[in-house]
Amino acid sequence: MEKSDRVTPDAYAVGKRSRQEDGADTEWMASYRRPDGAQLIVFFGAYMFALAFGRWMTVIPDIPITIWPPNGILLAMLLMQPRQSWPWWIGLAALGELTGNVIWFQNALIWAIGYVAANAAGVITAALLLELLLRAPIRRFASLGQVLAFLALGVLVAPAISATLGSAIDAIVGKNAFTTTWPVWWLGDATGILIATPLVLTLVDTWREKLWPTVAQILEGAAIAILLSALSLWVLSADANYAFLLPLPIVWAALRFEFRGATSAVLLLTFAIAIHGQTFETLPLSASDIAAAHSELKALILVAATTGLIVAAITRQRRQAYSDLARLNDDLEARVAERTSAIEAAERRFKATFKNAGVGISIVSGEGKLLLVNECFRRMLGRDVGEMEGRRIDEFTHPDDRAMIEAAWTRLTADGVDDYAQEKRYLHRNGQIVWGHTTVSCVRHADGSIAYLIKVVQDITERKRSEAVRHLLMHEVNHRSKNLLAVVQVIARQTARHSSDHFVATFNERLQALAANQDILVHNEWQRIALTDLVKGQLNHFENVMQRVHLSGLAVMLPPAAAQALGMAIHELATNAAKYGSLSNEAGRVEISWSVEEGRFHMSWQERDGPPVAAPERRGFGTVVLERMTASAMSGEVSLSYEPKGVTWALSCPVSVLEDTTDEVEDA
Repeated sequence: MEKSDRVTPDAYAVGKRSRQEDGADTEWMASYRRPDGAQLIVFFGAYMFALAFGRWMTVIPDIPITIWPPNGILLAMLLMQPRQSWPWWIGLAALGELTGNVIWFQNALIWAIGYVAANAAGVITAALLLELLLRAPIRRFASLGQVLAFLALGVLVAPAISATLGSAIDAIVGKNAFTTTWPVWWLGDATGILIATPLVLTLVDTWREKLWPTVAQILEGAAIAILLSALSLWVLSADANYAFLLPLPIVWAALRFEFRGATSAVLLLTFAIAIHGQTFETLPLSASDIAAAHSELKALILVAATTGLIVAAITRQRRQAYSDLARLNDDLEARVAERTSAIEAAERRFKATFKNAGVGISIVSGEGKLLLVNECFRRMLGRDVGEMEGRRIDEFTHPDDRAMIEAAWTRLTADGVDDYAQEKRYLHRNGQIVWGHTTVSCVRHADGSIAYLIKVVQDITERKRSEAVRHLLMHEVNHRSKNLLAVVQVIARQTARHSSDHFVATFNERLQALAANQDILVHNEWQRIALTDLVKGQLNHFENVMQRVHLSGLAVMLPPAAAQALGMAIHELATNAAKYGSLSNEAGRVEISWSVEEGRFHMSWQERDGPPVAAPERRGFGTVVLERMTASAMSGEVSLSYEPKGVTWALSCPVSVLEDTTDEVEDA
């Protein structure tokens, strides 16, 4: 059998008990079908003591019934034990009553058996009815409902049955009239059951649960006992004129110690009344007066015991409710603490995420104002958190993109959309544009209105710049490809016109020169290149000539257009020199020089120590490149002379031609 929890010392009552008090434990029932010998002996001893106590009470002449506790002992055992064991207790109670008849009452056996049957009928009927209502077996009274059921069936119905049968037997025997015996019998049985049944239940429960009182409780119980004894002595000696005061100590005991206190106080009051009743025979009272006095005292016990039991039941229910409430409160506090801890942990995670996120996060109110801004978003716009919070988000949005906010707001409010994404421009504190990929989620009130928005902004400025560069490069490649193809077309057309006999070889050489220019430009990412690198790049196609070429001039950086024109010119000069000029023998040399004077760029090519030079008989494409194309590309003047000592080529153009004139593309 599973035990219930121990009660707290000062409550002497409820505490945390098992909630199985209203029902039977199957295993417990099975184990008590056959009581052991010790239980039977203890029960028989208690039953005989109850018989002796009832006999000891003052006897009304010719009616040997005053207070009858034995029925209360039997009813308590039937309520505590499973029905399978009832025959043992009923049989032992019958044996005890027959034994008492032999010792004290000396009734004829047939009538004694009739009295036994009358008492057993009342108790068994009450036990069967209470078994259904209380879901017996029970271990204790646990509620006011149980107490009221016991009072109705055990105290009212059971004595009525036994009194009816017993009074009928008395009438048959010829002792007393039915109407004379019945009220005395009923009152004696009711009082006995009311005293004995709760007392036995309480004593057995205390023994099983080992719920021994503390020293403080013993002292308080002793104080109640002394008060009750003194009050009883005073009240009874004053002809019970103040009998209404006697239930007060019982109520006190019930309030402090529940059923233990109430049953103990009732037992003490019963002993006091019994002792007082012994004095009736010495008083000059008639039989009717003694009977009336006995009835009054039994009624006093009945009222006091009933009051005590009801107060004890209410006290137990109240303490049980307090205990359940305390347990529920503990559970609730534990759940609240757990939930609070979880919320605090979630809040810490949110704050850590919000603070350390690698993207900008902001909480925006339903009116479009920034409520919270994280560090990344603040840093993204180069502003302080205090400067941003409390202001509208469109104040930090590029004017041209504010219409996007209005369109998105319409989707949220009118269309019921809860999230969207867009790319728009924000304004940095220094006025620069910050591109952001913005993802927005909407949190709404129960009525559907916007509570706040969660905006996550990823800085995509570099991506946008890369896209702008790619677009620029695409346009530049397209532009340069067209220019290059145009140059190739001119070279092909002019080479075919002037060198039809050696077209492939000549065209190939000029394409190589053009390719050399392209290599240098690509290597410098189509940015400005050094004039020295350009010259060396064109001369490297000719073997062992660099040691005979002397370069002189300041560092000059050429834009792509100028580099392409000068590269082609140097290639033509080097080709002619290798074929006919100073680089065609072993002693010739070339001097290439450049300078910047008075806002103009000057460059010259002079050949020395080569074979004698004569002007060509016809003008070929090389001459066109050296004179017309270079002059046109450089917006300058070109001179070409064929002196006998060597060819001289000179260029003069504005310095502004050397500046990069490539159109710039605005950051989109």
